[in-house]
Amino acid sequence: MIIIGEKLNSSIPSTLKGLNEKSETFVTELARRQACAGARYLDLNTGMCENESEMLVWAAELALRAAPECALMADSTNPYALRRLFESMALPGAVINSVTLEEERLAGVLPLVREFKTGIVGMPVGGDGIPKTAEKRVENARRLIGLLRENGSRDEEIYIDIVVEAAATGWDAPAAALEAAQALRAEFPKVHLLAGLSNVSFGLPKRGIINQAFLACAMVQGVDTAIMDITNPAMALHLKATEMLLGRDEYCAGYLEAYRRTEE
Repeated sequence: MIIIGEKLNSSIPSTLKGLNEKSETFVTELARRQACAGARYLDLNTGMCENESEMLVWAAELALRAAPECALMADSTNPYALRRLFESMALPGAVINSVTLEEERLAGVLPLVREFKTGIVGMPVGGDGIPKTAEKRVENARRLIGLLRENGSRDEEIYIDIVVEAAATGWDAPAAALEAAQALRAEFPKVHLLAGLSNVSFGLPKRGIINQAFLACAMVQGVDTAIMDITNPAMALHLKATEMLLGRDEYCAGYLEAYRRTEE
């Protein structure tokens, strides 16, 4: 499972405060904690900050210095901010999050993907918004994968976001995302399928339980990448338990190691 740490996102009030205050300690500690918990990527979003492009470069340099074992997921819809980031520093293995089927978004991001040879998150969303059915999500994802392939991306560099919506506002929306994931995994075995876990529980009590349950369901349907709070010991333990039950954890070693961490 490819784990993307979600905490360096300016939509989180505490993170926005730390970024706007330019707290080096806050950024480095948050990056280090996520890396130590098992994150392979750090999702960095500075879109809510006063100067997105300047903050993106500043925070990326700090975060990757604190967590050199991680790569960056540059979470921005602003082509100018993304270009400034990639021209300011070398970012091997970086992923841009994200592009949709909207022409303006494609025109702004695809040249950057090609020039800087990044991975890319594709959201199967068009001008009419998030598809409500699994069939439409799959159809949009198929078109998007075709466009990304034409742009030079290999399947292994493409991450299709299954677009997890809040169960509180659409009780059947999570099921549609899971159904789409199952179909996409069968059709595109080398493309990564990504889920933003925290979205599913928005507006409901005991959010952690819902996120953990959805993670297990998503992994069964072929999702191999998750943006999540890996610093939550219960979430980390649940992830390892699911991997174990899916036969991906020889001798239960990963689960036992995660369990020992919770007991320390």
